[in-house]
Amino acid sequence: MKSITSDDQRRRFFLVVDELRAALGYSLRTEDPEPGEELAMEMMYGGFDFSVVHSLAKRPDCVLIECIFGPIPDGRAEHVMKRLLEMNAALAELDGSTFCLEPEGGKLVYTLALELDQIDGSVLLRKMTEVVWHGRRWLETRFMNSAESGIGALLNPVQLA
Repeated sequence: MKSITSDDQRRRFFLVVDELRAALGYSLRTEDPEPGEELAMEMMYGGFDFSVVHSLAKRPDCVLIECIFGPIPDGRAEHVMKRLLEMNAALAELDGSTFCLEPEGGKLVYTLALELDQIDGSVLLRKMTEVVWHGRRWLETRFMNSAESGIGALLNPVQLA
């Protein structure tokens, strides 16, 4: 059995990115990016900023999808942060996705790691589309039920998986 090298994993990342670009109707790459331990494809999709990151140093067998959902609303930060911690606990068991805060601006970032050998461009696009749906839920609800239900009323985190 042939062992998988870093070069193989990087080529696989390029293939997945090329398939995604083709599925979205974008022009294909004409050259490889500068070599490095980390590469990221950044794009806007569904109104959200995405990065698909491949790190040879950290997890060469995976890609990390990162999507910026937006800022934590003023006046409800404590409630929303508590809710995000609860959701992280539930989502970690379902698919390993997590919510993080961007250190620079305090924006909410959704992250999900996918095994590189288990995806292609269409799988990546499906996952990104699911993330867009989660982002829209965030913008509409901040993952809490409406104000009429009170701050304590929460949405089910399983609905996100």
